[in-house]
Amino acid sequence: MAIKRNLIFIDGKDRTDSIESFHKINDKYEIAFKNSTKKYHYKKGRVIVKNTAISREYSNNIFQYLKTIAETVGIKTTSGTNILERSYNSIKYIPADSALSNYLNKSIPKFDDNRSNPVDSFPFGFNLSQKEAVNLAVANKLSVIEGPPGTGKTQTILNIITYAILNGKSVAIVSSNNSATSNVYEKLQKNGIEFIAALLGNSKNKKDFIENQKDAPDLSQYKLSSRQKTKNKSQVSKLFDQLEKHLSKKNELALLNQELESTKSEYIHFQNSNKGEVDLSGYFKKNITSEKLLDLWLTTEKHAKKRRKKTLYKLFFIRIPFWFKYGIKDNAFFKYSPDQIIQSCQAQYYPKLIKEMEAKKFSIEKSLGQFSFDEKMREYTQLSMGLLKAYLQEKWATREREKYELMDLKTKSSQFIQDYPVILSTTYSLKNSLDEEFSYDYLIIDEASQVDLATGALALSCAKKAVIVGDLKQLPNVVGSTVKEKTNTIWEQRNIDKEYQYSTNSLLSSIVKVLPKIPKTLLREHYRCHPKIIEFCNKKFYNNQLIIHTNFESKREPLMVYKTTPGNHARERINQRQIDIIENEIIPKENLKTTDLGIVTPYRNQTNALQKIFNEAGIKADTVDKFQGRENKVIILSTVDNEISDFTDNQNRLNVAISRAMEQLILVVNGKSSSKNSNISDLIGYIEYNNFSVIESEVNSIFDLLYKGYKEKRNKILKNSKKISEFDSENLMYLAITCILSKDCRFAHYGTVFQYSLRNLIQDNSKLDEQELNYTNNPLTHLDFVI
Repeated sequence: MAIKRNLIFIDGKDRTDSIESFHKINDKYEIAFKNSTKKYHYKKGRVIVKNTAISREYSNNIFQYLKTIAETVGIKTTSGTNILERSYNSIKYIPADSALSNYLNKSIPKFDDNRSNPVDSFPFGFNLSQKEAVNLAVANKLSVIEGPPGTGKTQTILNIITYAILNGKSVAIVSSNNSATSNVYEKLQKNGIEFIAALLGNSKNKKDFIENQKDAPDLSQYKLSSRQKTKNKSQVSKLFDQLEKHLSKKNELALLNQELESTKSEYIHFQNSNKGEVDLSGYFKKNITSEKLLDLWLTTEKHAKKRRKKTLYKLFFIRIPFWFKYGIKDNAFFKYSPDQIIQSCQAQYYPKLIKEMEAKKFSIEKSLGQFSFDEKMREYTQLSMGLLKAYLQEKWATREREKYELMDLKTKSSQFIQDYPVILSTTYSLKNSLDEEFSYDYLIIDEASQVDLATGALALSCAKKAVIVGDLKQLPNVVGSTVKEKTNTIWEQRNIDKEYQYSTNSLLSSIVKVLPKIPKTLLREHYRCHPKIIEFCNKKFYNNQLIIHTNFESKREPLMVYKTTPGNHARERINQRQIDIIENEIIPKENLKTTDLGIVTPYRNQTNALQKIFNEAGIKADTVDKFQGRENKVIILSTVDNEISDFTDNQNRLNVAISRAMEQLILVVNGKSSSKNSNISDLIGYIEYNNFSVIESEVNSIFDLLYKGYKEKRNKILKNSKKISEFDSENLMYLAITCILSKDCRFAHYGTVFQYSLRNLIQDNSKLDEQELNYTNNPLTHLDFVI
């Protein structure tokens, strides 16, 4: 059945399915019905034509394009059914008020005037960014939440779910895989309210759910009297206002800590590069501030550029402001050169600024301590969760939940959603979770940067409101070369705008391009990584917008670099040298055997090689792409490349790799120097600037001497050694073997033979075939070395 582009009602009855065509002629409608040659005329008042999401030719063209994409990229079952294509074909019409309608029509969603009061119930806790994100999500038909690593996306999603439940609404949470939605379910379970959620989607999940249905738990302990409920709501509201004010202070403190650490690093570098500056502090006011010192510094620079003289202050009118502004009255000050004055200002500026910051920090910490912030936040979340559970107790107290059969998911969707108002699924399968025409009040798409357009749009067709959650600075969904070629052909044939191009857009990137004015929140407060680890990502990828709240006291250096000996160690995207360094040097030296350790790498081949070695040890090794959404206390990043490639250096990939590390990131790179400007080189520069370890690896090979850069050293070694061959490689190998045998007494009884004939080694030829026999008996067939 073709999708309906308009809905036609005659005398209040939906006749769309029976109508072949309709035309408006003056004040009448001419309608042709199916299976009839006659055309009927109706007065305008008797006919109502309702638009759908694809009434316009433009939006219909985009939908048909997405439908064709689904036919091309959809996975087929063993019976040959394309599930994605079938889901698109099952859509009878798309309501004009659906979330998908806004996406297809490039229309900016209108603000919800019915929800005037801001949300103040956050039973899972909140910060200022999360509060803003929840308020925008519930007030708008479409909104975006940008969630950098460690900023509490799941917490925000849980609070949106809370709002929906308390207001009697249904909500679907989807992602491109089950891991993100499972995380939401686990958090609901931890708080004892998972009974409101059904993990559906694919056939297996639905079957598991039906087979493991449970009764709603006894919530009588959470019952509240009207008086107690009113009292608790009042207390929640009061605490919310107090916490909101002190959250501003916590953010101020976190930003101050960032600035303080940055200033201290800057001061160390200043001290290292300025050893013999003139001390002019005796000329300044005793209570001069860092702001005044900076002003004097900049004023001196300005005068120096303007007058281009070694001494600037012979003129009386220039000296006057210095007397009043900076308290400099001694004429001896003005004999110094601008460079000396600036250097002295800098020398005084940094310690003054650090002292002022530390005083301000102490004041804020004291204020937060007096308020008992953590204790008040616990009280607030407990009271809020208690009110949520009291609401659920009221709702479920007098009802007995039915035991559903598999077919009931389709036939009793409206009843089912009353019992399970939270549905968890993949974007791919949401349409098939309940009745195809069922529409959720809210849809939350998590990890939307990894959701493709075809499945994302399908999910949007199922909801009235949608919240798109993701991070454009992390890795998008992967589109293979074959799929890219096929979908690009479809895109070109349809003449669709670039922001809808399947091969170059995730759902998140497409939506922010299609609707550039969409309500958007950046979750700024970060709670996962060591400040020095996430600070690099903050400065490099997030325009310094993150507010870092972590405070690690680990003895580990947060960032380290291990460099291999120079050389081309990578072969077919495997770098055995880096693996050897990780296994034999980094893990033992850094005491990582019993640590929560993950090893990431850009390439699948290197991953496979790492897994062969480390799987038995219980150490997780995988590609950066597969590690997205995971975390470990320590992360080792094996870059593999001899020369850092664009693939490895991709800023989204590097951002993901770095932000997996909570306490320590160890970067393993080729020791070959490179002048290429790259994100990796910026990371190494950042590590060096912060005085963290950059270690030249001790793991090496005799064959490293074969590289061009070692020619002089190689010639020197071979000159003083016994030569057995015309080839340097064989001479070096012989030297290595004899060296090892002679240095260890355990090997004293061993010797080595060069170019030992294979036919002398094999005593029994009876099991060799003719080809093998010919090879073995050839006089040139030999082993290079036999020990």
